[in-house]
Amino acid sequence: MAKAKQTADIKQHLLLSEICNDKRMQHKGIYERYDLQNFSADMSLQDYQIASVQNAMIALDCYMCYKDSEYRQNRGAKLYRIYQEKYKDFRLKESEINRASFWMATGSGKTIVMIKLLSLLGKAMREGSIPNKPIMLLAPNDTILKQFKHNITKYNNYNGDSLSVRELKEYESVDNTSLLEETIVFIARSDLLDCKENVGKDKNAKRLDYKNYCNDCGWYILLDEAHKGDSKDSIRKSYINELACGDKQKDYEGFSKGFIFNFSATFSDEIDFLTCAFNYNLEKFNRDGYGKNIALLDSNLKSFGNENGENERITRIIEGFILFSAIKQNKEKLSEKATSLGVVDIKYHNPLIIAVSDKVNTKDAGIKLYFEAILQILKEDRDIQEIANNLYEKLQYQELYFAKNTLSDEFKEYVKNIDSKSVRKYIFHASEPSSLECFRANDKELAFKSKNANEPFMLLNIGETKKWEKEHLLELGVESFKDLQKSYFKDINSTDSSINIMLGSKVFSEGWDSNRVNLIYFINIGSKNANKYVLQTIGRGVRIEPFAHVRKRMQYNQLEYATKEALSSLSCGIETLFVLASDTEAIKFILGKIESFITQYPIKGFKKTNILSPLPTPKYKETQSKDKNYRIDKTEAKNLRAYIESFDEDILVLSKCVIHKECSYETLQEIQKFLHNNSTRIQSSNGDMQKFDKNTTISRIDRILHTTNRELQEFVDLSDEINHYQKFQTTLGQDFANEINEIIKNILNTKSEEELKADFESGKINIDEFAKNLKSNAKKCDIKDYAINSELKEHYYNPLIFSNKDDKNTEINFAISQKSEREFLKDLEDFLQTDSKILDKYEWCFSKIVENIDDIYIPYFDSQAQSNRKFYPDFIFWFRDKATQEYKIVFIDPKGLSRETNPIDKIKGFESVYVNQKFSYKNKEIKVYLYYYNKTNSEFRDYESYKKPSLEDIMKEICE
Repeated sequence: MAKAKQTADIKQHLLLSEICNDKRMQHKGIYERYDLQNFSADMSLQDYQIASVQNAMIALDCYMCYKDSEYRQNRGAKLYRIYQEKYKDFRLKESEINRASFWMATGSGKTIVMIKLLSLLGKAMREGSIPNKPIMLLAPNDTILKQFKHNITKYNNYNGDSLSVRELKEYESVDNTSLLEETIVFIARSDLLDCKENVGKDKNAKRLDYKNYCNDCGWYILLDEAHKGDSKDSIRKSYINELACGDKQKDYEGFSKGFIFNFSATFSDEIDFLTCAFNYNLEKFNRDGYGKNIALLDSNLKSFGNENGENERITRIIEGFILFSAIKQNKEKLSEKATSLGVVDIKYHNPLIIAVSDKVNTKDAGIKLYFEAILQILKEDRDIQEIANNLYEKLQYQELYFAKNTLSDEFKEYVKNIDSKSVRKYIFHASEPSSLECFRANDKELAFKSKNANEPFMLLNIGETKKWEKEHLLELGVESFKDLQKSYFKDINSTDSSINIMLGSKVFSEGWDSNRVNLIYFINIGSKNANKYVLQTIGRGVRIEPFAHVRKRMQYNQLEYATKEALSSLSCGIETLFVLASDTEAIKFILGKIESFITQYPIKGFKKTNILSPLPTPKYKETQSKDKNYRIDKTEAKNLRAYIESFDEDILVLSKCVIHKECSYETLQEIQKFLHNNSTRIQSSNGDMQKFDKNTTISRIDRILHTTNRELQEFVDLSDEINHYQKFQTTLGQDFANEINEIIKNILNTKSEEELKADFESGKINIDEFAKNLKSNAKKCDIKDYAINSELKEHYYNPLIFSNKDDKNTEINFAISQKSEREFLKDLEDFLQTDSKILDKYEWCFSKIVENIDDIYIPYFDSQAQSNRKFYPDFIFWFRDKATQEYKIVFIDPKGLSRETNPIDKIKGFESVYVNQKFSYKNKEIKVYLYYYNKTNSEFRDYESYKKPSLEDIMKEICE
């Protein structure tokens, strides 16, 4: 037991992910110059996908140490020491750390992450940031390889750089260096890698002798669900490891030369957990609003294990049909409501039930029993009200996995009111009971329809339809009709698809993509050993797309607040995946294993104060700029001259401007002007970096010369621009989260002294109750190292959470932890108690701003980094004149001014947007101010007016 517990504890440590986060600032240069977001004309990487690519490059950079002068000695060794320092019980061998694993839920889009990573590896090799090695992509089957090829084509059609896909068996005949500097990727099925002896036995000549592809330098290998095996000493794993490592004896001992990136929705081996560079498993995917909520129903399907229990089977299937019909009705109401609110581009899917079974062709096959029950339901006109009522009661306390929410009352009412007429309409496309007809779609598909309907409602998708037809349909008296020679499965995602139920064995876990699934029946599947299959099938089912290319649930979308609130309760059904299983406990165990990796628990219950509304928020637009110049140092200028002069101009233009699109023709012309001392936009500087990279320098010059300015477009009503209060989390465990959530609830329910007086004067409470409530009237509460405080009633939301430690790395994200912020808010409280009369003619409120989470900022140009940045002041204040209704916005940043260049760049950015400009909001004048709140006597050169030592000084300046 002790050993088992130790293994479980080790698996909780996703060490490489922690290392990547710790080393981000040190290694961000490996990725920050690249475009990490754009992928194709209709696809961009989401925030979490960008983060996974960043961590992949950080992990590789940490391992390779390619920029070190002694990189051959440091390669692997530095990272190994970090592992050992991070975790004292670290037991991996030196030869096992040349990898980064990525725990990414099925449906999270790991394919485009991998393709983006392939592109970055190619670019980084061409720029000399990482060692040159061939790249290999391994996937488990031909279907997934075909999907990769399709998405690589989409990537190539949209991007300047090119990924060239070659079969691995072509490796020896392909020149891995290209005049066009394209990135060559060798692909293969992982299950076809084998030893020479087994390759010789392969009659189909598909197997590949892995030894033919071993080389001295190793490989960069990307694995998609390919590094699998029940044993730690899996033969295929050893082949892949040997391919990656190269001849490690030539340069250094122990550490491999190549690197493995392992992408999977499921992990089981200790090495995968310890080397996990990025965790976006099903739990994180769901908590961040992506995909459907998951409801595991307490509807045991054990009656599908034998031929007895027909009534029980019928009841369980009808429960699913009731849910399905309620989802359809709910969706119709949602569409009507959205239209009435002016939301016309809503694009939810057409719901679908899938039923999967371990067997399909035996007498007691679960799918056969499911099919027979449907046949019976179709024939009979039965009263299902009791089943609907019982289901309604079961759903009252139905929890949703990971989200820890419950189903909406509106959806449960739909469930309660579903009758047999609704089921016939939404499931069978019929109005009366009937018998079943069968159509032969093709060799793998049988389609079924009600005789009194015009279109099929159910599809059987298995390998041997003829056998099923002969042995089961004839026995049940179901007639088969003409062979249609068409695939209903191929069109399953069409909005016109009439298929509501799809039956099969294990065909739905990988190789197909669909948003449609709302119910999954696991019939005689779901033992604790079925971890991978269950998670992959659920992963296929959670996908969602409320709007085109938007894959988050309604509650997480960027809509006006009132609209979102109105639609979210109606979207509950269509945004939930209901799971029914023969072994509910086994499914709970599998999902529970994922929950055991939850490291952050939500803190919720914050309420917007709505003390002032509406609140104007700046929105910016980009305009072309000609005022940004590139400053080039001596070494860079000298080497750039040598590089440019080594090419004919035509070849340079073709390579840089046409093929790789690294720069524009105008940029090359400006570089030529500089080389002839004739440029006004490329200027010599006194610095000397002693480093030069031709591609990086030219790309950087092009970026600076084509930098856009951001200028104010308009002020709009605040909606979701401040949203960090919806994303509070703690790493201190579920019990602490529950405790703090209860404190928040109690604090917000506490009445103020004025409210208690009003209750007493109106007779609602007596004097004893008044005294008791006044005594317990706590607007703040301390818990561990945190203070929960709602005394600042003018804040945009309440309560605020303060950390009592001077540490950015608090166990509650977004807690006010910096000393300067805490002091500012304390000064604000003191000011309001003593000098607040100056504010009497204003209605006002304020809010904390969280960098990169909230969408309120001031654009500026960072002169040191030579790029556009966003400045997020710590606080924003809104003041509205009671008489004129005119607004004033005040940005206040209480951080110090120790890094003077940075504040000056930010002030210049503020001035370029807001100074000497007139703005209006709702036909009233609006003014914008910026202040650094700083009590020191330090000089601030020409910008003293932006530095204020007290709130009184700020308020006097803006209010008088």
